[in-house]
Amino acid sequence: MLTVYSTYVLYNIVPLAFLFLLIYIFIDIFLDYFRKTGKSNKKRVILYSFIFYLIILIQIKFGGFTLPQNSADNHKIFISTNDWFGLFDMINFKISMWSYSAMVYNIILFIPLGIYLLLLFDLKSNKKAVSMVILSCLMIDVARLLLGWTGITVNSFGYLDIIYLLFNISGGVLSIFILRYTVNFVRSYKLNSQTKIVE
Repeated sequence: MLTVYSTYVLYNIVPLAFLFLLIYIFIDIFLDYFRKTGKSNKKRVILYSFIFYLIILIQIKFGGFTLPQNSADNHKIFISTNDWFGLFDMINFKISMWSYSAMVYNIILFIPLGIYLLLLFDLKSNKKAVSMVILSCLMIDVARLLLGWTGITVNSFGYLDIIYLLFNISGGVLSIFILRYTVNFVRSYKLNSQTKIVE
């Protein structure tokens, strides 16, 4: 939590959301004693880790949320774009938006998304998997745009964000084909090993 000018507070959602996640995990495991069919540990770990990834992803993409602190001050209730980048300068988070690091970072950030979508929804078709990645990336950016208009998050959405959106989609789609290739490679390797043993 970081206070700015005492008129608003920039909230990091990760600690509180992680606390809710721990409560959910406890309740989910506890309810297994009363369920007729319990969840497999594999699916449970994938689901929990996906929720945690989603929490981190939202925090990174949205950058935190602001709430008014001093209702008597009508000049500055929510955070402005200038204050936002001033905060990042203060904590030495300086990265060129056109740098290769920023581009690669936006690709890497969404690589887990494609993998999780394949594992959670057991998608057999690449078209469905790619469509879900594109839809998920669009939903995140539309939500960020809407919350930016309300002043709850930083209101900055331009052509650079569209470029980043394309890199985000590229990261998610890339992970789908990486996972498919890895699975096929492992299966063919096991099949060849079994064939050699039989011979």
